[in-house]
Amino acid sequence: MFPRRPLSQWRNAIALELGLGAVLGALAQLSALALLAVAAYLISRAWQQPPILYLMVAITSVRLFGISRGVLRYAERLVSHDAAFRGLERLRIAVWRKLIRLAPAGIPVWRSGDLQARVVDDVDGVGDRWLRGALPVTSACIVAAAAVALQATLLPAAGAILAAALLAAALGGPALASWSSRIALRATRDARGDLTEGVRSCLHGREELVAAGTDAVALERVVEVENRLRVAQARIAWTAGLGQAVGLAAMAAALIGALWTGVPAVAAGTLDGVLLAVVALVPLAAFEPVLALPAAAQQTAVAKACGKRLLDITRAPEPRPDPAEPMEFEPNPLGGPPYIEIKRLSVTWPGSDTPALHGFDLTVQPGERVAVMGPSGSGKSTLAAALMGFLPYEGSLRFGGVELSEYDGDDIRRTVGLCSQDAHIFDTTLAENLRLARPSATDDDLVRALRWAGLRDWLDGLDRAARDDAPDDGAPADRPGAGLQTRLGEHGRAVSGGERGRIALARCLLADREVLVLDEPDAHLDAATAARVLRTTAAALEGKTAIVITHRPLPDGVVDRVVHLGAPVPTPRDAPNNRLLDVAPAG
Repeated sequence: MFPRRPLSQWRNAIALELGLGAVLGALAQLSALALLAVAAYLISRAWQQPPILYLMVAITSVRLFGISRGVLRYAERLVSHDAAFRGLERLRIAVWRKLIRLAPAGIPVWRSGDLQARVVDDVDGVGDRWLRGALPVTSACIVAAAAVALQATLLPAAGAILAAALLAAALGGPALASWSSRIALRATRDARGDLTEGVRSCLHGREELVAAGTDAVALERVVEVENRLRVAQARIAWTAGLGQAVGLAAMAAALIGALWTGVPAVAAGTLDGVLLAVVALVPLAAFEPVLALPAAAQQTAVAKACGKRLLDITRAPEPRPDPAEPMEFEPNPLGGPPYIEIKRLSVTWPGSDTPALHGFDLTVQPGERVAVMGPSGSGKSTLAAALMGFLPYEGSLRFGGVELSEYDGDDIRRTVGLCSQDAHIFDTTLAENLRLARPSATDDDLVRALRWAGLRDWLDGLDRAARDDAPDDGAPADRPGAGLQTRLGEHGRAVSGGERGRIALARCLLADREVLVLDEPDAHLDAATAARVLRTTAAALEGKTAIVITHRPLPDGVVDRVVHLGAPVPTPRDAPNNRLLDVAPAG
């Protein structure tokens, strides 16, 4: 799915690039320091009206440092942002990979809004740790050391005052900002997740809220959370300003100290009067990067908090960890679909003490279609999750004679396809929704899959609508499949529940897996439509192994056998609550 590269190589490359960015940033700040010092010397020396040749070195230096400051600043931004964005890419991919390993059963009780805030805002917050945290600190340390050295060379007393002022600003401002904003950061973190969840809920349930007349109440709750976030952010901004005030006070003290020691030195003849302007203005350039340290301290605190929230994801236990040395998936040495053998299978969802499926036995021959029937709660969807490699299990679940637990989860899902009853429909075109299963599929492949899923008439209606809406520019809008460019809306709002399920079925058929698990493919359909869809689907499944999960009888000829699961009953944990009642030929 994503390009793989050894993690150590990525870390080394990004660390080198960030180091180069820190060097470039320090050089840019040193150019600013040199520019101010040379400019001050040039102005003071020019007041004495010497021959112009005496000023050429200073004039050329001013041009050099003025140009180099802008060039180095641009290069630093280019290099450091490139490194930070590549680091964010790797971090976001790593978090996404972990969520894939946790889904669907292992994701803890995070709200969707909070989870979205972690994946988006917290990842960005960790990335800002380098751009707005480490790099400004590095530049400030280098520039401060150079400024103190220059000041001490010109006037040792002024150098000592500058060093003390810089130390006070570098320690006092960030410490004050970090301490006073710690509580505000915690409030911001919680409020951000609440706000994201509130806005998401209002947008997704807007029709129901308006129909129930509770939209105003929901909006008031969102406004309350937004106000709470605004107050927390205002406190962070206030504390950052307080840290800035400490730095400005220290800078003023350094400037006054330079004048307080420099003027008597000029009067005593120990300091050239031309250099007094340099001694007075060096603190201004020295404090420019130091004044950014309070914000850097706050950003480091934000990044630390964001990192802890991301660690909650990365440290979450996987419901079905992959084996350390997975076996190569060879479901059927002779080719074709695998032989599936299930014995005394027990499956428990994470966080539950009671098995959702217990003592289940089933054998499925290659190319056989089997229906698993039972009421809600009998363990049908749990069986589908176990077959997909999403859940751990007890007992035996073999594909081609090898336990499923010995295979890598991704290898399992490259062989077994699932049509879930709550499959997600994305806010894009019909074609793009289907190509999730096979990106290389042609329009003809998509049309064929939709017709196998019983959507022939619906697609024809989309084609006619596309022809009627097409501009009169001579383009062939009436070709078959023109309706594939129809947008389905957020969560498939433009289609009905039955159409949504059949689109998911078409996506599953398009994936062309050797084993298909169809979870309630006839949901949201009337009896006549369900029978037609199931018969066309059975024709598309010819030669493949299929397990059809349903709660109502299937038409004749759709499956070869029917397996009935008993209803769940409140029994002790070690007693079977899912019993194989009977196995009979279909029909």
